Amino acid sequence: VQRARLGITVRLTGDDSTLASAIGSPGGVLSNALVTVARAGSSFRQTDTTDAAGAAVFDRLLPGDYTVSVIRILTAAEVAALGSGNEDVNAFGGGSTLKVEAPGADTAVAAVAGRRGSLVISEVFGGRPLINGTVYNYAGYIELYNNSDTTIYLDGKLLGLGPPYMRDCSYCVNRLSCDDAAAFQLDPDGLWSPSFWKLPGSGRDYALPAGGTAVLVATDAIDHTTIGPRLPDLSHADFEFIGSTDADNPSVPNLISLGPYEPLQQLGHGLIVGAPGRVIYFLADSLRDPGSLPTALMPYLDRRVPRIPRSKILDVFSSILTPAQEANHQPACPQMINPVFDRLPGGFLEELTTNTIARRIFTSLPDGRAVLLRTKATANDFVLSATATPGTVQ
Repeated sequence: VQRARLGITVRLTGDDSTLASAIGSPGGVLSNALVTVARAGSSFRQTDTTDAAGAAVFDRLLPGDYTVSVIRILTAAEVAALGSGNEDVNAFGGGSTLKVEAPGADTAVAAVAGRRGSLVISEVFGGRPLINGTVYNYAGYIELYNNSDTTIYLDGKLLGLGPPYMRDCSYCVNRLSCDDAAAFQLDPDGLWSPSFWKLPGSGRDYALPAGGTAVLVATDAIDHTTIGPRLPDLSHADFEFIGSTDADNPSVPNLISLGPYEPLQQLGHGLIVGAPGRVIYFLADSLRDPGSLPTALMPYLDRRVPRIPRSKILDVFSSILTPAQEANHQPACPQMINPVFDRLPGGFLEELTTNTIARRIFTSLPDGRAVLLRTKATANDFVLSATATPGTVQ
């Protein structure tokens, strides 16, 4: 079996390069960064730390498709060294996908400064255990966190699905290709959304203070511990999705569906959060007139869908199949989402699990508020955790 050598140099440009120089990493490269390579379709992972030249080397790799993630979390002293106006920078991060062939090659991976942002996704819980031989789909939620220093009003904010992750499909009636998908998956000007919802409120009804959380329930706002002991009690959730066949908790406000497409996985219960596979969840600022959004015919769905403008996107969570899942499928299109929204999806959503996906804490402020990591690379920013923690960041 042939083996390959992969040399990676982590590079920065523009203002990000200037920031890196302030923490002792000059010359447009990023030193002391953790680089991880993972081979698609397998459990293989290997890590190395970049040297003063921003370089990391991986030897004796099996040929194949790999993901590369880069993360350097800053210390308090390094953040202070960045100077006024950059207090919200908490890390440098990046990632890419590439093909490794023998005898090997050298390549560059771009990294950028990650800023804490404002309203972010702090946890994604799928909660899909096997109960009496049947998959229970209805205990999932998406948790939001105010990562800023001021109160945010949730009224009118949007939560939705990004474009479906497509793959070459020669046997499909419409003969889809990755080129067809690219116009939607890789559009830098916005996210094409087949389904999105609006939080209720008239403008200042739902205040989320700095360091506050809100749980968005993907199904019924009920006590799911009666179904399974590792499932959460969501009877006191802040909001819930509502569908055509589920029970409505009258004490929990419903999200307002703006359509235009009801995906099969909704099953009449609203959005099924955490369904295994490739998924993009996004948070966006309110829109004055959603009906005026540009639309286009998406081949995969064979219907017109709107595009949420890039300027409105607040945060993105994107997840691909786990390596074990990917091994049982046809190869996917090379890229899931344009890097301006998320530079490296994570492989998190698994079958029949009660694990949760939580955003990493960067630091805690003197008043006890957590600041969450946000490098706009899901693979870097989130980790798997054994226990759901709705309404709590830890």
